[in-house]
Amino acid sequence: MSVEMPKRTISHRVGSQGEVLVENAFADKGWLYRRLEKDKDYGIDGEVEIFDADGSATGIIFKVQIKSSRKHSPNIRLKRSTKNYLSVCPLPVILISVEVSTGSIRFASIDQGRIAANGAGYSDFQELDDEAFGELEDIAAEHCAGCLSVRDYTLYNAPAQLIRCLDLLLNFGGDVDSMTKWLRFFAPDDVLASSYGYAAFLKEQMDYDKNLLPKLRAWVLEFFPEEQQRIDHAMEAYARGELVGRRAEVYAVMQGPIFSNLG
Repeated sequence: MSVEMPKRTISHRVGSQGEVLVENAFADKGWLYRRLEKDKDYGIDGEVEIFDADGSATGIIFKVQIKSSRKHSPNIRLKRSTKNYLSVCPLPVILISVEVSTGSIRFASIDQGRIAANGAGYSDFQELDDEAFGELEDIAAEHCAGCLSVRDYTLYNAPAQLIRCLDLLLNFGGDVDSMTKWLRFFAPDDVLASSYGYAAFLKEQMDYDKNLLPKLRAWVLEFFPEEQQRIDHAMEAYARGELVGRRAEVYAVMQGPIFSNLG
């Protein structure tokens, strides 16, 4: 009796072929493509670091999602979980479409406006040729103004972002102001260094998108469904103005003698 061995599906093979083509295209340009296996569950396949003609790092980094197919695909859809993640991703994300039969590579920039406007899918792509590399660099640089260095960027990977969003909902009920204050008042130096920048980014995004909090909740619950009851309880307490958990800790500090004297 023969033992049935696992098989690689056609879609897996096509996906691998497409990623190799993308990696080689960036390598030929002198840019570095890093595969991000740990981020694939969040809809991110890799990241690209841009180097100049002399081989010097520019400090510009962007993430990519790769969609590969045997034939040309005029329209590409994003999963809801991917859209939710992109709403809180601090780096630019480029959607790449690969036709493995011809080696054709096309790209489109993804931002919050495009996410909202492209519920049916993405079709506005352009060929990744020599001329387009310059435009791609401009897009990434614009979105990455004051960009993170490679050293700093290690603090901004998708799993870390997910945990910070879980912390926001579970311990602060979505009150991002209290979370940033708590980090300043109570967090150890290593936690403050690795988390405060992203907390500040979330605050900025919430000021921009008033509907971001339910998107964060949906994204977090995809990975932590067992925490739904606790998250909803914390969010309801915040909505009622109740001071519980870490929000109460922040309030106690703000009412202390140091801040009272400032008043």
